[in-house]
Amino acid sequence: MNRIMKIAVVLLVAAFGACITDSAQGAARSGRRFGEDVWKLSMQAYSFNRFTFEEAVAKTKALGMGYIEAYPGQTLSVNKPNVKTDHNMSGADRLAMKQILREAGIKLMNYGVVGLSNNEAECRKVFDFAKEMGIETIVSEPPEDAFELIDKLCNEYAINVALHNHPKPSHYWDPDTVLKVCDGRSKRIGACADTGHWMRSEINPLEAIKKLKGRIISLHFKDLNEFGSGHDVIWGTGKADAKAILAELNDQQFAGVFSIEYEYNWDNSMPEIAGCVSFFERMESELGLSRWEWIFNGADLTGWDGDPRLWSVKDGAIHGETTVENPAQGNTFLVWRDGTLGDFELKLNFKIQNGNSGVQYRSKEFDKWRIGGYQAEVVNDPGKVGFLYHEAGRASLVNVGDLMEIDKEGKKNVIGNVSDVKALIAAGYYKEKDWNEYHIIGQGNQLTHYLNGYPMIQLIDNDRVSDPADKNDRNGAAREGLLALQIHAGPPMVVEFKDIRIRQMRRSFYEDAQVLFNGKDLNNWAVAGDQSKSKWVVGKAAVSPDDPKKLVNAGGSGEMINPVGEHGESIDIYTKQTFGDCRIELEVMVPQGSNSGIYVMGQYEVQVLDSWDRGDDLGMGDMGAIYGASQPQVNATRRPGQWQKYVIDFRAPRFDAAGSKTENARFLRVELNGVRIHDRDLEVKGATGGALPGGEVAKGPLMFQGNHGPVAYRNIIVKPSRPRE
Repeated sequence: MNRIMKIAVVLLVAAFGACITDSAQGAARSGRRFGEDVWKLSMQAYSFNRFTFEEAVAKTKALGMGYIEAYPGQTLSVNKPNVKTDHNMSGADRLAMKQILREAGIKLMNYGVVGLSNNEAECRKVFDFAKEMGIETIVSEPPEDAFELIDKLCNEYAINVALHNHPKPSHYWDPDTVLKVCDGRSKRIGACADTGHWMRSEINPLEAIKKLKGRIISLHFKDLNEFGSGHDVIWGTGKADAKAILAELNDQQFAGVFSIEYEYNWDNSMPEIAGCVSFFERMESELGLSRWEWIFNGADLTGWDGDPRLWSVKDGAIHGETTVENPAQGNTFLVWRDGTLGDFELKLNFKIQNGNSGVQYRSKEFDKWRIGGYQAEVVNDPGKVGFLYHEAGRASLVNVGDLMEIDKEGKKNVIGNVSDVKALIAAGYYKEKDWNEYHIIGQGNQLTHYLNGYPMIQLIDNDRVSDPADKNDRNGAAREGLLALQIHAGPPMVVEFKDIRIRQMRRSFYEDAQVLFNGKDLNNWAVAGDQSKSKWVVGKAAVSPDDPKKLVNAGGSGEMINPVGEHGESIDIYTKQTFGDCRIELEVMVPQGSNSGIYVMGQYEVQVLDSWDRGDDLGMGDMGAIYGASQPQVNATRRPGQWQKYVIDFRAPRFDAAGSKTENARFLRVELNGVRIHDRDLEVKGATGGALPGGEVAKGPLMFQGNHGPVAYRNIIVKPSRPRE
């Protein structure tokens, strides 16, 4: 049994009876789950020391990573050119640093290399900063006479100190010196193993890792082209024997942070760092630390089948090319033959020089190398790349930025938006003629595309499910099918794919997604009181240009808005449909200082509040609190006026035959903006104030508080739990 399986067994036992399913938010590591990664791949911000900390965070997010290590002395942002990231920052500047991290969905893990001396007051400044910023490890090269003090502070603050090895003649260049000062000390004192600096000191990094077994806290991981005066290269291509080092760390049961510190090609290192990320993630899979399966080996087309005239492998990527002399005879596909996709996650990188291509999933082969089914568009056309097409079937389905529901009769209804197309294009969501990453999720009737971490589309496909045994039945939904890559008929084209990996999901504890708000009217909703007092309308919400504390209806559809000006001007609104155990997914917008609440079953409130300018010391009334039961573990909020996403897994109270409650309601998991803010299995002993009358019941509606302040909701989806078999 590998390590990830052992961990999964422990979690399954701990969560027995709690219906938790696989989920993904955003792109992989940017949609992070604190505490669940055995190995945490982090960016040492020094890799981007030519840029501001804010830019370093943005680059880290663009690489699909969720963690960062700060160093003292980096300019905080373009807007704060005189502020440096260190433990002497003011409270206001620390909050600004937290907001940069929060908005990007990046967690600050380590801080260093920073000085620690035998001066307690100075040391406490560093430890206080680390505690306030949520830093787990301070990276330092302290004098040996400081360790009695450091040992005491490590235990007092529950923060690690990792000893860093700069090259010879720095004090800790030799791992024997690190072992000597750690002897007899707390396990919170250990090594920050810098593999590249060992190579520069002519030390074999694999042997150093073996020597430090049990004392490695974190790593500055590097691979160099040669020992001595070498420079950084993509991991796995240098002389460090990176595969063997990672295998050794796995054998040692190491669990911690790997910081990428790439000290070469400073102004344009992103492609090389992306190669390091790819190597690391593939190795995680090979070592059994990840449930991702890499299905293209980077060397040949083993497991894949297509027209050999058109498909080959070049420079580690699948290469599809047509020419005038060698054209495609109609749309043709390279088919993955080693399995099918049911409920899944798929990630891959693609680059297209010209023409048109696509990624097929849950598809059918109706003739040799001819495929029909769902297709994620690949084309050099921002605003179009990312959309969902149905090849050889229902044609165009979901445009970029849209949330669509296809009903049982096959009618397509746009019910909301997952992104603003103009904002996506302005943000440069797609890199033309360069490598881009698709992240595609299919679970039941719900399909979602992300491109370079940006939400592209979502489809709730309630169309009839086509017959999987009939290759000609292609005008309907599909729950399982083939994965394939397209070459489109037409002018000569070149397209490439690499880093292709899948994660097959376990059978979901939840039934198909149900759309609760159709984006057009409130016919499926009721208000808690006199209808004439309700201010709820359908439209597009925006912060008022005249008052940042108010929302206005900009017209259109897709969002339900309560554009009130004062407390008490409107009333609560709730669904006519009722639910018990379920998963709730929705997005909410509040302007500056506003307040609302999400009442699960009309009884139990998840707080909605503008907590953007709050630090991490959140209270029972802050965004994400289970009102009256638990404050959020972390501040994951975004700026007022931005859409924020909740995912709530809920277990309803239980009642006996006489109607007496036998078990309290429980929030199994609550995520805000992709960050888990409540642990599993949070028990709620009773209803929140302001709940619907009638008290606790086995099934109840979803209610939004409307009598407190302006608020808007969209993309409201519920997935009821499956009946227990």
